[in-house]
Amino acid sequence: MDGEYAFPISEDTFIHFRLNKGMEIDGPLLQAIGEYETGAEAYNKALNFLTGQLRTQDEVAQKLLKLEFDEEVVAQVLAKLAKLNLLNDAEYAKSYVRTMMHTGDKGPRYIINHLRQKGVYENDIQTGLDLFTEEEQISLATTVGQKIQKRLSNVSIKQQQMKIRQNLMNKGFNGQSIDVALQEIDFEVDEEAEYEKLLKLGERLIRKYGSLPDYSKKAKIKQALFTKGFEMNLIEKFISENEI
Repeated sequence: MDGEYAFPISEDTFIHFRLNKGMEIDGPLLQAIGEYETGAEAYNKALNFLTGQLRTQDEVAQKLLKLEFDEEVVAQVLAKLAKLNLLNDAEYAKSYVRTMMHTGDKGPRYIINHLRQKGVYENDIQTGLDLFTEEEQISLATTVGQKIQKRLSNVSIKQQQMKIRQNLMNKGFNGQSIDVALQEIDFEVDEEAEYEKLLKLGERLIRKYGSLPDYSKKAKIKQALFTKGFEMNLIEKFISENEI
Protein backbone atom coordinates (compact mmCIF):
# COMPACT_ATOMS: atom_id res chain seq x y z
CA MET A 1 0.00 0.00 0.00
CA ASP A 2 1.53 3.31 -1.12
CA GLY A 3 4.60 1.26 -2.02
CA GLU A 4 4.93 -0.10 1.52
CA TYR A 5 4.44 -3.65 2.85
CA ALA A 6 1.13 -4.01 4.73
CA PHE A 7 0.64 -7.75 5.42
CA PRO A 8 1.09 -11.06 3.57
CA ILE A 9 -1.70 -12.12 1.22
CA SER A 10 -2.48 -15.72 0.34
CA GLU A 11 -3.00 -16.99 -3.18
CA ASP A 12 -6.65 -17.62 -2.37
CA THR A 13 -7.08 -13.96 -1.42
CA PHE A 14 -5.43 -12.82 -4.67
CA ILE A 15 -7.89 -14.94 -6.61
CA HIS A 16 -10.91 -13.97 -4.52
CA PHE A 17 -10.31 -10.22 -4.93
CA ARG A 18 -8.82 -10.54 -8.44
CA LEU A 19 -5.73 -8.68 -7.38
CA ASN A 20 -2.70 -8.07 -9.57
CA LYS A 21 0.68 -6.47 -9.18
CA GLY A 22 0.58 -2.69 -9.25
CA MET A 23 -3.15 -2.57 -8.57
CA GLU A 24 -4.24 0.41 -6.49
CA ILE A 25 -5.77 -0.66 -3.16
CA ASP A 26 -7.86 1.85 -1.27
CA GLY A 27 -8.84 1.81 2.40
CA PRO A 28 -12.14 -0.11 2.13
CA LEU A 29 -10.59 -2.77 -0.11
CA LEU A 30 -7.62 -3.12 2.22
CA GLN A 31 -10.00 -3.64 5.14
CA ALA A 32 -11.97 -6.24 3.19
CA ILE A 33 -8.76 -8.07 2.29
CA GLY A 34 -7.64 -8.06 5.92
CA GLU A 35 -10.98 -9.43 7.11
CA TYR A 36 -10.92 -12.13 4.43
CA GLU A 37 -7.38 -13.15 5.41
CA THR A 38 -8.35 -13.32 9.08
CA GLY A 39 -11.36 -15.49 8.25
CA ALA A 40 -9.22 -17.80 6.12
CA GLU A 41 -6.65 -18.13 8.88
CA ALA A 42 -9.34 -18.95 11.45
CA TYR A 43 -10.88 -21.50 9.08
CA ASN A 44 -7.53 -23.24 8.58
CA LYS A 45 -6.92 -23.30 12.34
CA ALA A 46 -10.33 -24.90 12.80
CA LEU A 47 -9.61 -27.51 10.12
CA ASN A 48 -6.36 -28.43 11.85
CA PHE A 49 -8.21 -28.74 15.16
CA LEU A 50 -10.76 -31.06 13.54
CA THR A 51 -8.15 -33.31 11.95
CA GLY A 52 -8.38 -36.88 13.19
CA GLN A 53 -11.05 -36.26 15.83
CA LEU A 54 -14.70 -35.28 16.00
CA ARG A 55 -15.33 -31.99 17.77
CA THR A 56 -18.41 -30.10 18.86
CA GLN A 57 -19.24 -26.58 17.72
CA ASP A 58 -18.54 -25.30 21.21
CA GLU A 59 -15.09 -26.94 21.29
CA VAL A 60 -14.13 -25.34 17.97
CA ALA A 61 -15.53 -21.97 19.05
CA GLN A 62 -13.59 -22.03 22.32
CA LYS A 63 -10.41 -23.01 20.48
CA LEU A 64 -10.69 -20.08 18.06
CA LEU A 65 -11.61 -17.61 20.79
CA LYS A 66 -8.56 -18.76 22.73
CA LEU A 67 -6.50 -17.96 19.62
CA GLU A 68 -7.97 -14.44 19.87
CA PHE A 69 -10.20 -14.46 16.81
CA ASP A 70 -13.23 -12.24 17.39
CA GLU A 71 -16.73 -13.64 17.81
CA GLU A 72 -17.95 -12.56 14.38
CA VAL A 73 -15.11 -14.41 12.64
CA VAL A 74 -15.72 -17.47 14.81
CA ALA A 75 -19.42 -17.47 13.95
CA GLN A 76 -18.62 -17.29 10.23
CA VAL A 77 -16.17 -20.18 10.48
CA LEU A 78 -18.66 -22.33 12.40
CA ALA A 79 -21.35 -21.63 9.82
CA LYS A 80 -19.02 -22.58 6.96
CA LEU A 81 -17.92 -25.80 8.67
CA ALA A 82 -21.52 -26.73 9.43
CA LYS A 83 -22.58 -26.06 5.83
CA LEU A 84 -19.83 -28.41 4.63
CA ASN A 85 -20.94 -30.95 7.28
CA LEU A 86 -17.48 -30.84 8.84
CA LEU A 87 -19.11 -29.81 12.10
CA ASN A 88 -22.28 -31.57 13.19
CA ASP A 89 -23.19 -31.88 16.85
CA ALA A 90 -25.93 -34.45 16.19
CA GLU A 91 -23.39 -36.72 14.47
CA TYR A 92 -20.93 -36.09 17.30
CA ALA A 93 -23.57 -37.16 19.83
CA LYS A 94 -24.43 -40.31 17.87
CA SER A 95 -20.77 -41.25 17.52
CA TYR A 96 -20.14 -40.75 21.24
CA VAL A 97 -23.22 -42.77 22.21
CA ARG A 98 -22.22 -45.65 19.91
CA THR A 99 -18.74 -45.69 21.43
CA MET A 100 -20.10 -45.75 24.98
CA MET A 101 -22.59 -48.49 24.11
CA HIS A 102 -19.94 -50.82 22.70
CA THR A 103 -16.82 -50.03 24.72
CA GLY A 104 -17.96 -48.10 27.81
CA ASP A 105 -19.63 -48.90 31.11
CA LYS A 106 -21.74 -45.77 31.56
CA GLY A 107 -25.48 -45.16 31.46
CA PRO A 108 -27.55 -42.41 29.82
CA ARG A 109 -27.28 -39.87 32.66
CA TYR A 110 -23.49 -39.91 32.39
CA ILE A 111 -23.69 -39.54 28.60
CA ILE A 112 -26.10 -36.60 28.86
CA ASN A 113 -23.83 -34.79 31.34
CA HIS A 114 -20.75 -35.39 29.18
CA LEU A 115 -22.41 -34.03 26.04
CA ARG A 116 -23.76 -31.00 27.90
CA GLN A 117 -20.23 -30.25 29.09
CA LYS A 118 -19.14 -30.37 25.44
CA GLY A 119 -21.74 -27.71 24.64
CA VAL A 120 -24.10 -29.98 22.70
CA TYR A 121 -27.72 -28.79 22.61
CA GLU A 122 -30.50 -30.94 24.07
CA ASN A 123 -32.10 -31.86 20.73
CA ASP A 124 -28.75 -33.14 19.41
CA ILE A 125 -28.16 -35.04 22.66
CA GLN A 126 -31.54 -36.71 22.24
CA THR A 127 -30.67 -37.64 18.66
CA GLY A 128 -27.69 -39.55 19.99
CA LEU A 129 -29.57 -41.10 22.90
CA ASP A 130 -32.22 -42.47 20.55
CA LEU A 131 -29.61 -45.09 19.59
CA PHE A 132 -29.25 -46.20 23.22
CA THR A 133 -32.52 -48.08 23.51
CA GLU A 134 -33.93 -49.35 26.79
CA GLU A 135 -32.98 -52.87 25.75
CA GLU A 136 -29.40 -51.78 25.08
CA GLN A 137 -29.23 -49.99 28.44
CA ILE A 138 -30.43 -53.08 30.31
CA SER A 139 -27.97 -55.29 28.44
CA LEU A 140 -25.03 -53.03 29.27
CA ALA A 141 -26.14 -52.58 32.89
CA THR A 142 -26.34 -56.37 33.26
CA THR A 143 -22.87 -56.88 31.79
CA VAL A 144 -21.37 -54.18 34.01
CA GLY A 145 -23.22 -55.56 37.04
CA GLN A 146 -21.86 -59.05 36.43
CA LYS A 147 -18.31 -57.70 36.32
CA ILE A 148 -18.86 -55.87 39.61
CA GLN A 149 -20.31 -59.04 41.16
CA LYS A 150 -17.09 -60.94 40.48
CA ARG A 151 -15.22 -58.46 42.68
CA LEU A 152 -17.71 -58.93 45.52
CA SER A 153 -17.52 -62.68 46.02
CA ASN A 154 -16.52 -62.26 49.68
CA VAL A 155 -19.64 -60.34 50.76
CA SER A 156 -23.25 -61.40 51.29
CA ILE A 157 -25.74 -61.65 48.43
CA LYS A 158 -27.74 -58.69 49.77
CA GLN A 159 -24.55 -56.66 50.07
CA GLN A 160 -23.63 -57.59 46.50
CA GLN A 161 -27.01 -56.39 45.28
CA MET A 162 -26.74 -53.12 47.20
CA LYS A 163 -23.23 -52.40 45.97
CA ILE A 164 -24.07 -53.27 42.36
CA ARG A 165 -27.14 -51.02 42.46
CA GLN A 166 -25.15 -48.11 43.89
CA ASN A 167 -22.32 -48.61 41.41
CA LEU A 168 -24.69 -48.67 38.44
CA MET A 169 -26.44 -45.54 39.69
CA ASN A 170 -23.07 -43.80 39.96
CA LYS A 171 -22.35 -44.81 36.36
CA GLY A 172 -25.51 -43.09 35.16
CA PHE A 173 -27.98 -45.94 34.67
CA ASN A 174 -31.62 -45.30 35.56
CA GLY A 175 -33.52 -47.16 38.25
CA GLN A 176 -35.69 -49.18 35.87
CA SER A 177 -32.70 -50.53 33.93
CA ILE A 178 -30.93 -51.37 37.19
CA ASP A 179 -33.96 -53.26 38.54
CA VAL A 180 -34.14 -55.43 35.43
CA ALA A 181 -30.36 -55.95 35.35
CA LEU A 182 -30.39 -57.17 38.96
CA GLN A 183 -33.06 -59.69 38.00
CA GLU A 184 -30.87 -60.92 35.14
CA ILE A 185 -27.76 -61.38 37.30
CA ASP A 186 -27.44 -64.77 38.99
CA PHE A 187 -27.65 -64.29 42.75
CA GLU A 188 -28.30 -67.92 43.63
CA VAL A 189 -28.06 -68.20 47.40
CA ASP A 190 -25.71 -70.92 48.61
CA GLU A 191 -26.39 -70.98 52.35
CA GLU A 192 -23.16 -72.81 53.11
CA ALA A 193 -21.12 -70.27 51.14
CA GLU A 194 -23.01 -67.41 52.79
CA TYR A 195 -22.22 -68.82 56.21
CA GLU A 196 -18.53 -69.08 55.33
CA LYS A 197 -18.53 -65.37 54.49
CA LEU A 198 -20.35 -64.62 57.73
CA LEU A 199 -17.81 -66.64 59.73
CA LYS A 200 -14.89 -64.60 58.41
CA LEU A 201 -16.56 -61.33 59.26
CA GLY A 202 -17.95 -62.63 62.54
CA GLU A 203 -14.52 -63.67 63.79
CA ARG A 204 -13.20 -60.17 63.13
CA LEU A 205 -16.17 -58.69 64.98
CA ILE A 206 -15.57 -60.93 68.01
CA ARG A 207 -12.03 -59.59 68.22
CA LYS A 208 -13.23 -56.03 67.71
CA TYR A 209 -15.90 -56.11 70.41
CA GLY A 210 -14.28 -58.71 72.67
CA SER A 211 -13.76 -56.27 75.54
CA LEU A 212 -17.44 -55.28 75.77
CA PRO A 213 -19.91 -56.80 78.23
CA ASP A 214 -21.63 -59.90 76.80
CA TYR A 215 -24.97 -58.21 76.10
CA SER A 216 -23.38 -55.22 74.33
CA LYS A 217 -20.99 -57.46 72.41
CA LYS A 218 -23.84 -59.66 71.18
CA ALA A 219 -25.93 -56.65 70.11
CA LYS A 220 -23.01 -55.02 68.27
CA ILE A 221 -22.10 -58.21 66.40
CA LYS A 222 -25.70 -58.97 65.41
CA GLN A 223 -26.21 -55.41 64.18
CA ALA A 224 -22.98 -55.42 62.19
CA LEU A 225 -23.75 -58.75 60.51
CA PHE A 226 -27.32 -57.72 59.71
CA THR A 227 -26.10 -54.45 58.22
CA LYS A 228 -23.80 -56.45 55.94
CA GLY A 229 -26.83 -58.25 54.52
CA PHE A 230 -26.65 -61.64 56.23
CA GLU A 231 -29.89 -63.46 57.02
CA MET A 232 -30.97 -63.50 60.66
CA ASN A 233 -31.09 -67.32 60.86
CA LEU A 234 -27.39 -67.47 59.91
CA ILE A 235 -26.56 -64.71 62.38
CA GLU A 236 -28.35 -66.56 65.19
CA LYS A 237 -26.51 -69.75 64.24
CA PHE A 238 -23.17 -67.93 64.51
CA ILE A 239 -24.12 -66.36 67.86
CA SER A 240 -25.17 -69.75 69.22
CA GLU A 241 -22.11 -71.64 67.98
CA ASN A 242 -19.76 -69.06 69.46
CA GLU A 243 -21.73 -68.80 72.72
CA ILE A 244 -21.86 -65.04 72.53
